[in-house]
Amino acid sequence: MAPKISEIAVAARLEEFFDGIGTHLKDVRKRESFAMYALGILGEGERKSTEPIAARTCADPRAINNVHSKLLYFLAESRWDDRAVRLEAARYALKAMQRKGSVVPWVVDDTGFLKQGTHSVGVQRQYTGSAGKVTNCQIGVSLCAATEHDHVPLDFELYLPQCWIEDQQRRREAHVPDDVIFQTKVELALGMIERAVQAGLPGQIVLADSAYGDSTTFRNAIRYLWGLDFAVGVGPNLKVIKLNGRDRAIGRAIALGDLAARLTSKDFRKFTWRDGTNTPLNSRFCFIRVKTTHDDGIALQDHDPLWLLIECPIRNHAPPSSR
Repeated sequence: MAPKISEIAVAARLEEFFDGIGTHLKDVRKRESFAMYALGILGEGERKSTEPIAARTCADPRAINNVHSKLLYFLAESRWDDRAVRLEAARYALKAMQRKGSVVPWVVDDTGFLKQGTHSVGVQRQYTGSAGKVTNCQIGVSLCAATEHDHVPLDFELYLPQCWIEDQQRRREAHVPDDVIFQTKVELALGMIERAVQAGLPGQIVLADSAYGDSTTFRNAIRYLWGLDFAVGVGPNLKVIKLNGRDRAIGRAIALGDLAARLTSKDFRKFTWRDGTNTPLNSRFCFIRVKTTHDDGIALQDHDPLWLLIECPIRNHAPPSSR
C-alpha cells in the first residue's frame, strides 16, 4: 500500500531538516546519533531518556547496549556546536512559520523544571511560575518568536545559581565548562536577544513580564543597543513622570502604584481585542504618556517617551492600586 501524500511530505521535511543540521555535524556517526535521538524525542514512546530510545530503535535486542552507549557518548562526550545546531533548527521552523504570517514579537520568559534530587545541573530550591511556589527545580530562560498563529523557541539558556558556580566539585561532576560564569536571568535573556539580532532572525518587538521589564538595563539594551521596541510588565515601584501632548514633562515623578491609585473609572476605556471561545475578550485600559525617571546615566530629556498601559478588568469596580 502506497504511503499517503501527507506521510511523503513529512518524510521529505524530516530529510530536509536533518540535512540542514548535518552541515554542522561533520562526522557521519554524529549525524546518525542526532537523527536517532531527535526521532526518539519526537516519537510516541513515553520515556524519552537514551536507554528506551535505543530500545525502540533497535530491531535486534542484542544491539541495544551498543546503541545506548553510542547515544550517551554523542550527548555527553562528542564535540559539536550546540548553538549552531539550535540556530539551524530555529531557521528551519521560522521559514515554515513565515508562510502563514510575519514574525513580529520575540517573547522572553523562564520556565521551571521540577526535580527530586540535587545532581541535575543548576537545581536548587527556587521560585518557579510553573509550580507557583518555591520548590526544587531547574530554571531555563527562553527566547521565542511568534506569529499570529504559531510560536517557536529561538534560543534557550539554563540558569546556574551562584551556589553552583562556586562549587567546583559539582561543576566537575556535572561537566560544567570552566568558562561558564554566573549570569542573572536578565543577562541570559539579553545574550540570547543579541545572538538573535546578530543572526538576522526576524522580530521587531520584545515581550516580557515584570521579572525582566523592571530591569532598566534590559529595557535600555533593547531600545538603545538594538533599536527594538518592547512591551513589558513593570512593578508598582517604578517611577515615571507624565507627559503632555507635546511629550514635555509635567508634574513630579511618581511611583506607578501611586499613579494607578489616583485614577478613576473615567480614565479607563473598554477594548475588545478578539473573540474568545465563549465570549469576546475585553477589558478596561488607561493609556498614559510617560518617561521613566531612573538614574541610568541618560538625561531625562533624552529618555524615550513611552506609553504606560494600565489594565482594570471589567469585573473590578475600582481602578487597580498598583500595576
